[in-house]
Amino acid sequence: MVQISPTRYGNTMNPRRVIIWMTVAVFIVLTALATLFFAGIPPWPVLLCFAASHLTFCVVVSRVKPYRGPYKEPMNEPDPSEWSER
Repeated sequence: MVQISPTRYGNTMNPRRVIIWMTVAVFIVLTALATLFFAGIPPWPVLLCFAASHLTFCVVVSRVKPYRGPYKEPMNEPDPSEWSER
């Protein structure tokens, strides 16, 4: 039986895996779009904009730290009478 820490729910994100799979996905999508619209490699400004945006994405994702709390126990069956009125 797997025991989960009481202070953590679910798995944390693996930044390296996210960067790798997003790079693969974006490469596939951009290759399909470039083939469809440009019939080959897109012009250099398009490639430069992609490189800048993807580099920014990679930096942001690599610097993300997992949220460690505070966590509250999730409610199994919430009671609407306990909700605050707004």
